[in-house]
Amino acid sequence: MSGGVAVRPDQRISSAGPEPETASPAPGTPVVVGPADAPESDRVRAVALLAALVEAGGAVAADAGADLGGGFCSARVDGGTGDRRDAVLAALAVPRFADRLGPPAAVLTALFGPTATKPLGAATLDAIRAGRTPVLRYAVAASDLLGPEQLVRLLALRAPDGVDPFPEGLPSVVGRHLDRVLRPLPGPRRLALLTDLWEQACAAAAKRQRTERIVRSQRGPELVDALRERLEHYEEQQVVGALGRRPTLARAALWYPPRTFWTARFRGVLHDALAATVLARVAAAAFEDGTEEALRGHRSAIEAAAAMLTKREAASAAQRVKGLTGHPARPGSYLRELARLAPGVELTAKQVAGARERLATARAYGELALERATEFVQDAPYLEAPSAQEALADWRCAGLADWRSKAGYFSPGRLADWEQPRPDALAPLAQRLRAETDREPAEVETVGDLLWIAELADAVARLYGHPAAEIMHETVGVEAVTRPVSDDTFLPLAGSVALTAARTAQLAELGGSVPAKPRSWADLVAGLAAGAEAAEALVGRFPVPAAVEVFDGGLLPGTETRIEVARTGSTLTAWAAYMGNCIAGPYYSDEAAKGRSVLIALRDPDGRILANAELRPPGKGWRVAEVKARFNEEPEPALLEAVREWVRSLPVPRESPAEPDPAPPPAPRRGRRPSPADRLTAEIGEQLGALAAVAVRPDSTLTGLIGAPASAEGLVALRRLAPATLERAVRSALAAPAAAGRLWEATATRPLAAAVSAMPPEVHHRLEPLLRDEPLPGALRKLARLEGIADARAADLIALRVRAAVGGLLRADAAELAAAVRMRPHAGLLRAATLAVTSWGGLPAAPVTAVAARRRVRLPGFPESSLRDERWQGSWPDAVELGGVPGAFWNAIAAHGLLVPSSWLPPGGWPVLWARAWPPPARNPIQIR
Repeated sequence: MSGGVAVRPDQRISSAGPEPETASPAPGTPVVVGPADAPESDRVRAVALLAALVEAGGAVAADAGADLGGGFCSARVDGGTGDRRDAVLAALAVPRFADRLGPPAAVLTALFGPTATKPLGAATLDAIRAGRTPVLRYAVAASDLLGPEQLVRLLALRAPDGVDPFPEGLPSVVGRHLDRVLRPLPGPRRLALLTDLWEQACAAAAKRQRTERIVRSQRGPELVDALRERLEHYEEQQVVGALGRRPTLARAALWYPPRTFWTARFRGVLHDALAATVLARVAAAAFEDGTEEALRGHRSAIEAAAAMLTKREAASAAQRVKGLTGHPARPGSYLRELARLAPGVELTAKQVAGARERLATARAYGELALERATEFVQDAPYLEAPSAQEALADWRCAGLADWRSKAGYFSPGRLADWEQPRPDALAPLAQRLRAETDREPAEVETVGDLLWIAELADAVARLYGHPAAEIMHETVGVEAVTRPVSDDTFLPLAGSVALTAARTAQLAELGGSVPAKPRSWADLVAGLAAGAEAAEALVGRFPVPAAVEVFDGGLLPGTETRIEVARTGSTLTAWAAYMGNCIAGPYYSDEAAKGRSVLIALRDPDGRILANAELRPPGKGWRVAEVKARFNEEPEPALLEAVREWVRSLPVPRESPAEPDPAPPPAPRRGRRPSPADRLTAEIGEQLGALAAVAVRPDSTLTGLIGAPASAEGLVALRRLAPATLERAVRSALAAPAAAGRLWEATATRPLAAAVSAMPPEVHHRLEPLLRDEPLPGALRKLARLEGIADARAADLIALRVRAAVGGLLRADAAELAAAVRMRPHAGLLRAATLAVTSWGGLPAAPVTAVAARRRVRLPGFPESSLRDERWQGSWPDAVELGGVPGAFWNAIAAHGLLVPSSWLPPGGWPVLWARAWPPPARNPIQIR
């Protein structure tokens, strides 16, 4: 079971799924565990309760160990996503199971660990009773970074009503992301940054909800198409009317539109744009302040825009046409109706409903008016006629003073910087305003300045939830974007703590450095993004085999899911920004860059990413290394099976015909001896390589530190980690049960050292540099690159570096290491660490405890032991790897006795800790996430 819990012989497991009980459950399967001799009715009842728990809280909730009655409890087969903290939180969210998780103290320990205090317990219970689940999930995610008192302050945070800044993502995953960027900072600054992140996420979530509400208040994009057809029919009727009483095809072909026709056409475009601007502004104000208040506040603008449309034009625009939408062709028709509502008189419910119905069309009218306006001012081909050009020139020079006197400026902030070029002799509006400071802007502005188009675009953008549109000036006309998209994918714009933490952690993984004293989360992001390595990691293309490349952009066979293949690091960053996973991290990008894996995204018909997958190129055949949904959750079983079926069907390239053996190298010239490297490689390379290859067994306990597979590739990825990155990975791994002992035993396996010891004794001294983490002499470099030896040396170096990282945590008195040792001490680690701490004379900034008197070599506790016996003296090589100094040890014993970090001692002191560590736990490596 998950957490390393084994099922006893007198117990049985049953799953709620359709698999037969004789089948081996898949990793992560929810099960019930109970007495093997329990009545069948009790088992069936427990399975039914498990199904209800999983349906309400997800598969991860089964790992909470909920009491299902009859001696049965919920559990989960090892290998699923999430840990016990995630499980307890998921089960707490299901009311009928909240009281089946054990006493409050046990729940508190499961969430925050053994260091939880009574005030933290009280704050946790308050959050549970008040239903403040998001902040509880947030505190659990940050529990490895903050002390109990700080967690109490974090739990006191509030979110606005209806706002959930932590709606998705497992706290354990978010905790790893937070740890990646906040671990180098001191505790008080961590709390300040976490508080700032929460507040920013709440503000962004509230903004997003407001945007979604205002978008929903308007009719959808289908109305724009319907209005476009309605307007085209209206304009056709205008042209037909201009052709006379008996229009024919010949008359239409020979017709030359007079200047008056074009003048009316340009005036109609302007009037529709102004009317649509007013309608959109009123709609936005109605969303903020209510319909009646919006109508009162914009009375003057409504009446001015309504007056631009004559009664005849309004009737013609509103005339019903069979097969077309019932909405008028021009927005001024609705403004005329709104203008008829008596000012200062309270509206009836029917009038308010009618006004809301008309205002709901504002965005559609605005988009259509913007489309027509930008087309007409950009010299479309049909405007090349002299009559059209003359009318256009006069139209550009027309003033807007009368309109501005009644409606004013809707985007006054644009006036000072409006540098739109003009095709005539006039300078841009901003320059003219600076030159004519004694005149009002309305007296200087003309239609040809096109500021009214920007105001229309701003009004439409507000109905999409944006404060303004993005305007791009062109030589003739403007380009407006009413739904601007920010280029910054790392700031918390999505209103989600999980996504923001994931995006920030990506910057750190890409090489960004955590700034020394960030005052806000934005400062932290800016400091990380400033790293040159982060920018460089986004470039460079990944090689993609042809067997997969042909499917890029195509459908996953048998589904409507589209396949997208990653070709650059920037693609991975974009995926990870939405998925909240580590696919943009160094392991995956390095593997893809070297062609050892192919990374894909699976998108639904709407373009939403359903899952990411890592595919391994063929040896004997293609295989799926990993498939994960958003926030590393498990994908739908049907999708997972479809991916596996597709990958199994990918063609395996034929092996190229064997090439003839290369010609033997020419014999060395007489009198020239081979180099020392060549001689050493020729003498012992084959034998040492064979011994090393047999000894190499990549351990998932070590490669799991970075989520890499237990393979040679995983060892290479782990070996490339910087010391600080490796130390952070070890910190994170120590949170798992029995992690300290398993890490210690995994690092005790040295395949290259075993291979060297099996070689003849006379070559041992020549090979010793291979076993040290230092640059090799020239004579050994060629030997170290041989197949088998290279992988074995990588495993040895990783073991040495992990132990050095443990030594760093020991010297810093890391809380993670202390908690892991107190929970399940390992005798070998305990002896080596105690020798090292004593040889240092204590710890730099943490208290230590003398467990034996000065000059005493016999130690208290059972089993009896002495510092001179074989076990203690045999631990010195391990202590040296932690940084111990053998030469200073006995002087330290004489000065203050054997020292141990005080944070390691449980109630009962050294005798209890020593007794727990004896005998050392059996070796049973598991993957540490």
